Amino acid sequence: MIKNSVNFGIKFLILSLYFNLLPNLFPMNDVIRFFHIILFFGIAYWVAKLSNANGLQSYGLIFFKGWKRNLTYGFVTGAFFWLLLFGAYLSLSKLEFVGIKSASESVLPIAIIIFGFGTGSLINDMITRGLVFYHFKDRLPIPVVFIISILLYAFDDIWYAGFSWQNTIFSIVLGLSLTYAFYKTNSIWANTGIHFGLNTIYGLFYGVSGNVGDGVLLFSENVAASWVNWLSTILSAIMLMVVLLTIKFYRTYER
Repeated sequence: MIKNSVNFGIKFLILSLYFNLLPNLFPMNDVIRFFHIILFFGIAYWVAKLSNANGLQSYGLIFFKGWKRNLTYGFVTGAFFWLLLFGAYLSLSKLEFVGIKSASESVLPIAIIIFGFGTGSLINDMITRGLVFYHFKDRLPIPVVFIISILLYAFDDIWYAGFSWQNTIFSIVLGLSLTYAFYKTNSIWANTGIHFGLNTIYGLFYGVSGNVGDGVLLFSENVAASWVNWLSTILSAIMLMVVLLTIKFYRTYER
């Protein structure tokens, strides 16, 4: 168990630091960032093979019958709830809609959103869920595996959103849906679909950079009541209930 834990820790640090730390240490334009992302999958494969794991499949990246269904159902679920979230932000005047970029101006941002958040969601899920379940699913009680995965996901989110107790609570609640989807389907596609779906809606507003004006939709930000900032956590909790009820419609990978 100690050897397995050390093995996991080394893998996690290599993959997490490569994907999250390097862009902070070395500024990357879109071209360099593209190759940085693509190279991750080669490194992940190599890291897996060092411990005699089955390549990318050891992260749950398995193209089995039903993976497209899981990805699609997950995407629709995540996108639906984040449409509700941003719809609420607009209704409550946290955001004020200004307009939409022209078709010619939208092509590149949409392509970047799809590629950036598609691969980003997948990679994050490989590191914080696939790797965790591969190493600990058959060695620790499932509730403990859930706790490890969710805490690592919350920790990993600090790279993007910084640390705050509110964001940590949000990450834990959202992580429950993502981790449960991975566990019940025994593969990465359902939880990556959810992750990608909500990130895509976020990207339409903020782009992959998280900055106003980098998405497709134009808006201004206003000061809202403090409780409005908890809507993402509340909707994540409701989404968990929906995932619990609908998981039977997903396909499970049988080894």
